[in-house]
Amino acid sequence: MGLSLSMATLALIGYLTSDPGVAEGAYYAMYIFDESTVSLVSLVCGATGVLLGCGTPWGLLRHWWLLVKWVLTLGVGVFAWVYTHPLVLTAAEKAAATEGGVFRPSPEGTLLAWTVPPVFGVLVFVGVVSVYKPWGRTRRGLRYAQALAGAPAPSSSGSGSGAGPARATDVPVTVEAVDRPAEGVVSLRLAPVSGAATEPWRPGAHIDLVLPSGKVRQYSLHGDPADGSAYQVAVLRDTKGRGGSVEVHGLSVGDRLCVRGPRNHFPLVDAPAFLFVAGGIGIVPFLPMIEEAMRRGTPWRLLYVGRSRASMAFLPRLERYGAERVFVYARDLTGRPDLAAHLSAGPAGTAVYCCGPDGLMRAVEELMDTACPAGVLHLERFTAAADTAVGENLPFEVELGSTGAVVSVRADQSALEALRQEAPGLAASCEDGLCGSCELRVLRGTPDHRDHVLSPAERGRTDVMYPCVSRARGGRIVVDL
Repeated sequence: MGLSLSMATLALIGYLTSDPGVAEGAYYAMYIFDESTVSLVSLVCGATGVLLGCGTPWGLLRHWWLLVKWVLTLGVGVFAWVYTHPLVLTAAEKAAATEGGVFRPSPEGTLLAWTVPPVFGVLVFVGVVSVYKPWGRTRRGLRYAQALAGAPAPSSSGSGSGAGPARATDVPVTVEAVDRPAEGVVSLRLAPVSGAATEPWRPGAHIDLVLPSGKVRQYSLHGDPADGSAYQVAVLRDTKGRGGSVEVHGLSVGDRLCVRGPRNHFPLVDAPAFLFVAGGIGIVPFLPMIEEAMRRGTPWRLLYVGRSRASMAFLPRLERYGAERVFVYARDLTGRPDLAAHLSAGPAGTAVYCCGPDGLMRAVEELMDTACPAGVLHLERFTAAADTAVGENLPFEVELGSTGAVVSVRADQSALEALRQEAPGLAASCEDGLCGSCELRVLRGTPDHRDHVLSPAERGRTDVMYPCVSRARGGRIVVDL
């Protein structure tokens, strides 16, 4: 763009000046730029366009408008060499041949003045598209695309580090691909119906699937966070569950449903090393975490436990990282792992991430103090665990900060159930204190946290509560609702 602006400025100087010496100098400067710089810059721009376009998830082979950008940029170089190169030399020679009097631009100079500045405009357009990305590759572009489609723009709070909105926005998606990475496991690729980009997310995030039946279920995301074209989830079929996983397994390519989120209560922190402990389908959030750890250059190990190798999803992909990093325990072949030995093998400050059945997670929790006392434990549950520390259910009141209305919560009901009498659209998904979708901001009062979203270190927080399971201490709490 800088080179093109210089050429456009020189072309206008040669056209507008009445001094033949100035015109000759302007055209010869353009000629020198053409000889020494334009070819090299065009070659670099074209080559990097191909490399980035073909070698990145957001590149040339995925999005037609990037191909248009590349063609326009390369076309500027071709235009400069084939078209302007002979013109500037002729215009310079004619300016030099002017003897006395007022200089008049030659036909070549007039052509340059009317064609070179628009070429700079083309490059400005390409640059603006690169930054603005009006087809949905950034938050701003997503809002622009959805505004054109007449759809509401999603709330940015739905994709952050845990601050979920009080009311969720359903985003229609289409099942783009179905895969079976293990026995009883299905992996879905879900692309927005609008063609816009998915909301940004980080490793550890999950989304809500709003199934055709109306059921809402939460599933961890896997895949590449940089790929904004679709979400990917993997789901274990649980015939003894509430029917959500069975319905997911019945979906086919082309089926439509909705998603909410993403939300992330299981983010990958900065640490000197990582130990990922996965049980069964709990492997899913660790797939992008491992890639992120690799990108950071942080040492990591994976302990993967399952019933059998056939039931362990993504196993061939994970074993390619090497046996020194990935430790696989299929119970029908190798028995149970020595959790204490794996926990104690990491350096001080190791971040231990665990996701899987409740028994595995309890075992890791119990061993942390002795086997990994300098480590930090992070848990993600997909079933609610019994909490023996939960106190008695007492009645209390919830005051709505926006209206001052007071809602009474009986001892035998949740705050969520009571609040829905005043706010029927209050969002919630799991209603077991696992997903965080019902998060409310607390203005006054002290929550009695009974969820599995907050870590043990966060139990003292008084700014947030999850009303599906948590209650209030002191008889009344005021929430931002």
